[in-house]
Amino acid sequence: MTKLLEWLCFLLVYFVTWLLVLTKYINLNISDEWNSFVVYFPVYTVFLVGIYSLIVVLWRVYSFNDCPEAAKELQQQIKAAREDLKLKGLRI
Repeated sequence: MTKLLEWLCFLLVYFVTWLLVLTKYINLNISDEWNSFVVYFPVYTVFLVGIYSLIVVLWRVYSFNDCPEAAKELQQQIKAAREDLKLKGLRI
């Protein structure tokens, strides 16, 4: 099962469960105050997933390691490529 299929199955189960609770096909005996929470539950979920994603991206950017050896190697490869292109008559 691919990751896309896993996510689509999860979203389908989530949406169907939410729809069944919203239409009161599944009776949870909740008050009207909590019923308004159920109505907007997907919005809250999207908001929380967005916050989680933002935190993960920021943490990974913060903890990203520098690679000075790889930078030197890349600069040497760029220099070699420029010299090779000059030999072939291309001006940079």
